[in-house]
Formats: sequence, structure tokens, C-alpha cells
Amino acid sequence: MNNSRSYFKLLDALRESRCPVCRLVLEDSRSYLDHLLYESVLDLPTRMMLIDSFGFCSWHAGQISSLPPICAPNVGFAIFASDLLRKLDYVGRDLIEPRPKYKWQSWFKKSRGRLLSLIKQRPCPAYDHVRLFEIYHLSDLLDAIGEKEFFDAYGAARGICLPHLLIVEEIFSSHPNFSLLLEAQLAKMKALRNSLEEYIRQQDFRFCDQLTAEEARSPKLAMEVLVGTPGVFANEMGHDLSRRLPARATFDKAVFSLPSRAREYLPARLFSELKTAKQVTLCLIRPLPADLLEKIAHLTNGHNSEPERTAIVEGVDTRYMRSLYAAGFSLFYGIGLPENAIILLDGKRGFLIDETQEHSKWHVRLLKNAEDLYLGLLWHKFGIAVSLMGEVQDHDVERNLFCIRLKDKRAQWCRLQDPKTTQLPEIGANVELFGWEKWNTQVIEVLELTWRKDGTK
Repeated sequence: MNNSRSYFKLLDALRESRCPVCRLVLEDSRSYLDHLLYESVLDLPTRMMLIDSFGFCSWHAGQISSLPPICAPNVGFAIFASDLLRKLDYVGRDLIEPRPKYKWQSWFKKSRGRLLSLIKQRPCPAYDHVRLFEIYHLSDLLDAIGEKEFFDAYGAARGICLPHLLIVEEIFSSHPNFSLLLEAQLAKMKALRNSLEEYIRQQDFRFCDQLTAEEARSPKLAMEVLVGTPGVFANEMGHDLSRRLPARATFDKAVFSLPSRAREYLPARLFSELKTAKQVTLCLIRPLPADLLEKIAHLTNGHNSEPERTAIVEGVDTRYMRSLYAAGFSLFYGIGLPENAIILLDGKRGFLIDETQEHSKWHVRLLKNAEDLYLGLLWHKFGIAVSLMGEVQDHDVERNLFCIRLKDKRAQWCRLQDPKTTQLPEIGANVELFGWEKWNTQVIEVLELTWRKDGTK
């Protein structure tokens, strides 16, 4: 069993509702500032360090006022703040006052507009301190989670926040316990997502009395899980994170390659690769050319079996969606899709369908970054098409809702997509509907509806 001090600090931090590493980082920050302002603020090396860093970052400066009175935080802050303002005055006057034309003047003239670089030569010392200890805490966490006592405690706790999980993956992905931590964390985030979905569902007046305390807290908890405890991670106004983010291709910029010199051979290549694909994904805001869709709908792959077919659509008419559904496509509700039709094969290869003005002709362009595009499309799916049959059990005429009981006895509320349609099926009628089961609501959005009562339609 691990008996280190760090082990027990982490174990104790798990009992709180926040990320345990965030808690320890906050404690490290306060301890560092307490020590510096109480014992070291008059030391010349410490004052020179604070002058070089131009004090503390916004987060750590904001913590000073919350320190205990015994360390005289206001006095300590006043001492080094006076040094900083003196430095600012000195550097600022050098920028605005004329100087003799010495050799260094040309260098200094080039520095105009760079006041920050002249007054700040190093990062916030408290930031440097806690970042180092943050890595230690994460390393200790990975070591500890392999022990049953700690793993059980972690399973009952909130777990770490997403920013700290990303740091763990970046630095410690080769650690033998990383997969154990990641699996436990993904399970917690799935449970949190379920609580959020219940919270959303219970905003409906019919279910509001079912809201539990845990579900009521879920939005606040989700905020801390996704972005960390307030203050621990920099905001993007701080100009650091935004510069470090990798440039990503978007649907309408740089995703597609230029037409190939062998352009006339690309349709043949598309059909050849379709025959061997195990998974075909379409991304559509307008119908595919009829001849191309027919070939995809009647595909069999090299193993004489049909490939898995998926279509993500946006703004496509209901009749066309019905034809895709009947052809065996899993149909998803998309938002923010590219203008051109895209065909992705096995999530790794892709083609863009470029139609001419005649609409009867189409060309193929090869995609670059097809795998990135496929992964990006996962986050553009916001629902799935369903075809349901059942008996109408209830109405809510004011809200254009009706409830059907399905064959498995489950009750499902539905809403007609067209707000002008006010005629709801009668209670007791047998209905067949086609619509969207969107992931931000528990109500089916009905696109087509047929119903029967006493043998009539």
C-alpha cells in the first residue's frame, strides 16, 4: 500500500466535488503566496524576481486578498507593487522622451509598441511553481490509481477535470495506469451526460417534479469538468492558448485537394473503392446524383455482404430521406455541413462530388485529410431518423404534442414539425410516423404521419 504524503493528500481531495488536482493546485498557489509575502517579500532576490516577472499573473494576484491577515498580504503587495510601478515609469519615459542619437537608439526605436516585452522578462513565479507541482500531482495520481483503495475512492468521486485529463494524456500516455484512469474518467463523463440529459428533459413542465438534487447540480458540475476549477486554467483572452491551438482544416477551407490531373479516372477509382468498403458515409445538403446513389444503394463488398451505410443530411427533403432510409442507410440529422456532397469510405478515404450547372453531370475530386473530416463529422450529428408505429394515448393540443405507446409498451411524445398543422391524430388511432429523434430533446419531431381509426385512414 502507498503510504506517501502525496497519496493521502490525493485521497483526501477525492472527497470534494471538484477536480482533486485542481484543489491541490489551488492549495499550492496559496501556500506559495503565503510563504513569499510573509517571509520573503523583503529579500532582494525575491524582489528582483518579481520585478523581472512584473509581479503575478491575474489569477495569483487575485488570490492575495484572500490570504490570512497574519501574513500581511496588503503590505507585501504594496512593497513589490511600488517596485513595479517604478519600473513602469522608468521604461515608459524611455519610450516617450527623446534621446541622443547613440547606436542603441535604433534598437530602442524598434521596440516601440512592445511595452510588455520591456517590463516583463519572465513568467509569473507562482505560475511556474504550481505548474511544476501540478505535474507531480498528476504523476502521483496515475501511480495511486493502480491500488484498489485509491481506485475505489476514485470510482466514488467526481474525478479529474477535462483540462487535467488532456495534460495527463499529453505527458503520461505511456504510463501503465493511463488506460485505467481514462476508462474510469470516461465512465464518469457518461454518467454526467446522462444527468444533463435528465436535467434537460425535466425542464418540461410535465416532468419538472422529477428533478433530483444531483441532476439540478449537473450544469454547474459539467462546467467545472469541461474547463476546470475557475482560475486554474488561462482564459483565451490571455493570448497564450489561442496561439498554441493547432490549425485545423474546416469544411470550406483547405479540406479538399485541387482537381487531379487524372481527373477523368477518379469516378472509376470511386466505384472500385466502393466495392471493397465496409463502411460508406454520405454527407449531404442536397441529393446525390441519382445514378451514383443507385450504385451505392446496391453495393456489396468483397466479402459478398453489404457495407454499413450512413448518411448525415441537412435540409434534404423528406421524400429523399425516406428513399435513403428504405435503402438501408442509418440517417442522421446534421448541422453545419459542407456545401458539396461528400462520400467517406471506412473513415479513411474520401471523395467530393462536384456537380455541373446542368445537374446531369458530376465530377469527383479526391479529399485530403479525409480521416480528420470523418472525425469532425461525428460532432455535426444531432439526431437520428426513426420510423415508429404505435397507438395514440394522449394529447397536448396547445403545444402540438401527442403521445403514442409503442409495441414495447414504451410511451413516446411526438411533435409535428409543421407548426401550422394543428390536426392531431385521435386518441386510440394507430399511427405510423417518420421523424427525427434529436439528441437535445426527448420528443420526436415528426416529418411524415399516417394514422388509422376504426379501419379508416
